[in-house]
Amino acid sequence: MWSRATSRETLRVRAALDDATHALGSTLDAGQRAAADVLAAAGARVALGRRGRRGVYLHGPVGRGKTFLVDALLSALPPDGVLRVHAFEAARRLHAAVARESGNAGALPRALASLLDGTRVLFLDELHAHDPGDAMILSRLVREAVGRGIPLLATSNYPPDGLLPSPLHHHLVLPLVRSIAECCDVVEVAPGEDYRRRGHLADRSGWRAGAWVVPGSAAQVTALGLGTPDPGDRFLVRLPATALRTLAATGPGTPEGVVHLDFRELCEAPTSVGDVMDLVDRYGTLVVWRVPRLSATTADGAQRFANLVDVAWDRDVRLVVLATSPPDDVLDADVRDRDRIASRLAALPRV
Repeated sequence: MWSRATSRETLRVRAALDDATHALGSTLDAGQRAAADVLAAAGARVALGRRGRRGVYLHGPVGRGKTFLVDALLSALPPDGVLRVHAFEAARRLHAAVARESGNAGALPRALASLLDGTRVLFLDELHAHDPGDAMILSRLVREAVGRGIPLLATSNYPPDGLLPSPLHHHLVLPLVRSIAECCDVVEVAPGEDYRRRGHLADRSGWRAGAWVVPGSAAQVTALGLGTPDPGDRFLVRLPATALRTLAATGPGTPEGVVHLDFRELCEAPTSVGDVMDLVDRYGTLVVWRVPRLSATTADGAQRFANLVDVAWDRDVRLVVLATSPPDDVLDADVRDRDRIASRLAALPRV
């Protein structure tokens, strides 16, 4: 009986993945079909409430539809109890919850319980764990989910044993690697076409409303309806780790909020990923002025710009970049996960 029910549910979920792909005017390629089959089986187990149900860890190159496939799977399941969160954001929430208790005993278990209580399925998108502190706290999150019997769905550009590749810190991620092996079917979405570069997998209202503007003149910004800052508009925004001088900021806390930022003020200052997340929480549009070729900046500045692109993509906010050159020319420095950043910027409209 269970076998027939599981088979029927697997076919239903698998058809839903095909339908979502057809809605984009596309079909799954061979590498994606293999991943979709594993996801459909996992979705059926979740939908039927099977005990000991395993999750799925999808990894592979950029633009191969990993997040799209998991989102399509979740759309085919009842929405109650689904926690979908970017790994950056999950780590930020947990670090912040622990910090609020100033290291009191039990702070992390309470933070984990607060995040996971009521959760039926956990989806960690973009699980990369480059930061040792993030790797350790995400490891605790995954182990807590496993202990509660919550199936994990995760996407990454890295296989589990490729997380936190630094030889100095890789040992810190080994508990996470073991937990993934224990609770997930690990599936590579085989290399193939980057669908973002032909407009697929980028159906995001905020991203589509953004722009990469060359040569980045004030007139071009005005034509986008974003106004032009003047010296009297400068505004100090206080962020978790620093205070950031903006060129202008209007409507904080609303989807219509716009903040104008100078590249050097944002990326050459000691801002963190958490600071950028706080900015996108406050403003629906980020306008970054005077973005140079990244080879002309510091290594930290180049990486902060890459992190900005990641966060803006994940939160689907409107990003407007005023640059001296097209994206592939700007990305001429050795930033982490450069292929992913280039793929995402390829989906940003040009002006």
